[in-house]
Amino acid sequence: MLFGYSLLLPTFVVFALVVLYPIIHGVVMSFSDYTYITVAKGKGFSWNNFENYKTIFQNGLFKQLGTTLAFTILTVSFELVLGMAIALMLENFNSGSGLLRSLFLMPWTIPSIVTALLWSWLFQAQFGVVNFFLSRLGLISNANMEWIQNPKTALMTVIVANVWRQTPYMLIMLLAALQNVRTDLIEAATIDGASGVAVFWNVKIPAIKPVLGTTLITCVMSSFQQFTIIYNMTNGGPVDKTTTLSIGAYKQAFTNMNLGAGASIGVVWMVILVVGISIFNAKTKRFDNI
Repeated sequence: MLFGYSLLLPTFVVFALVVLYPIIHGVVMSFSDYTYITVAKGKGFSWNNFENYKTIFQNGLFKQLGTTLAFTILTVSFELVLGMAIALMLENFNSGSGLLRSLFLMPWTIPSIVTALLWSWLFQAQFGVVNFFLSRLGLISNANMEWIQNPKTALMTVIVANVWRQTPYMLIMLLAALQNVRTDLIEAATIDGASGVAVFWNVKIPAIKPVLGTTLITCVMSSFQQFTIIYNMTNGGPVDKTTTLSIGAYKQAFTNMNLGAGASIGVVWMVILVVGISIFNAKTKRFDNI
């Protein structure tokens, strides 16, 4: 047994240095007077009586949380619907399925910064393709409509960009799960007179539930932590309409030069994710036991 633990020791050391230490360091920082000024003066951590948390609550933490939740829920919902629809289509598509999978997977291989720049150009007011096609189809009256700088549409633009990039991951996971559903169960349900919709809800969904749950958690975490696309498309604007927790933490730490306040947003962020995922896992296990 001692030999086995000795083999695992390097893994534990790397985990402690790469994961555990930064978390503890961030939590301690969130309760400390820790700014660029205190760092320059060589001061260490000093208790500041929850001032960092008071600061972030006064500076719109609840608004940032609401924006983050709206962005995450809408993004993951669209990814699930689109990913499932395309997966069901490709499941029974034999001719050229390999080429189609490669094409659908391409957005996922593109870096987030490139995705942000690409969609910024597409939504550009004067020369963007979106305005061109929508105006030609008669869906908008203003051919130079501003999407990214409009408070009413800014969040929608970053959701579209994120859905475009992340849907292939949802698609590939769901497609792999659907292709491993036992055919005898599907055939038995069909022989008993079940419709395609009934087979989907009562046979396929229960069969792919473990993969579906894991994929949803991964997509929720990815969207909840999204920074690159939002920052490079809107920088959290206009008028903070797209300021999520990640953007808020960045601004507190590197714009307001308050590392402690930035860390406190990170701690709140981490607690929400841990609690949310724990509840989801508990509910999933309960339903699996029914």
